[in-house]
Amino acid sequence: MESRFISLVVSITVIALRFLMFLKKGLPDFPANNTGFIWPYIEPVFLENPLLSFLASTFCVFIISYLLSELNVRYGVIRMRTAMPFYVPLILFSVHPFFLRMTPDFPGLIFVLWSLFPLLASYQYHHSHRFAYQFSALIAIAGIFQIHALLFVPLWLIGLSAMGRINFRSFIASIFGIILVFWIAFVFYVFGDNISGFIEPFKGLAEIYNFTRTPGFSVPQWGFIGTMLLFLFFIITADSKQITRERSFTKKVLIFSISVILLSFLLQILYLTHTFIWIYIIIAFLSIIVAHFYANTTFRLEILSYFFVLMLLAFYYCLNLFTDLSPF
Repeated sequence: MESRFISLVVSITVIALRFLMFLKKGLPDFPANNTGFIWPYIEPVFLENPLLSFLASTFCVFIISYLLSELNVRYGVIRMRTAMPFYVPLILFSVHPFFLRMTPDFPGLIFVLWSLFPLLASYQYHHSHRFAYQFSALIAIAGIFQIHALLFVPLWLIGLSAMGRINFRSFIASIFGIILVFWIAFVFYVFGDNISGFIEPFKGLAEIYNFTRTPGFSVPQWGFIGTMLLFLFFIITADSKQITRERSFTKKVLIFSISVILLSFLLQILYLTHTFIWIYIIIAFLSIIVAHFYANTTFRLEILSYFFVLMLLAFYYCLNLFTDLSPF
């Protein structure tokens, strides 16, 4: 049984570990692809104040964890009482300095997760157009920060069909939700006499990786990627056995989460170095699968693997903190 104080203990520990890495390593220096409408105006503030960037990213990580936990509490994805949906993403988003810096991917992910609430609320609800409008508008707001989030709208519509019913009215409502958000953004750009600036982020959707060139990863980097894919395959395959025993609604939520992970992985390959929002999405939805699997398993070997994974994450954190040997 989990201690009822585990969320508080993990929260304090994560804050301490993030501060320690920030003080030791500072913020990573990498170009944030401004494929959004708001970020070019916000980013200079964070670049001038690294502490503010660190605090903002930490705050976003806790919002993400809260949303995942609230999804589980409200819709009962995991049958037994557990704090895993809250503290698993906290840990995963804190073992690498990459997540110490505030990027547009954090607010983008927050609105994508928020859009899950109206999607799940549509389960067996006949008037689904209202929920289609809501989640499309929320994904569109995510697109204001990171335009690539719009690519999830078709999958959410498929999810709406799986949850209950989808019709022409629902489809039109989803289009209207997107248009409304971007119309407001368009008006601001018109008043600023910068229509070309409004068009520019949409060009990012066409900037896929040039596959005529081989990705310049080193052998350790390929090894790290292979290890992560192996873990992804293991956890999804292992949890699939438990998913088959779940009630219909939970089964649909978990299968949808796996679908988001797989689509994000394919999109990460397609865009590769152009945007990293897919990594954020994968970690968030993987947290749901990890929490469901380890909260329900009763096999000794699988329970031991949970502590083994925690040890590996601790080792990887130390590798990033004390050395420069991390593949990425």
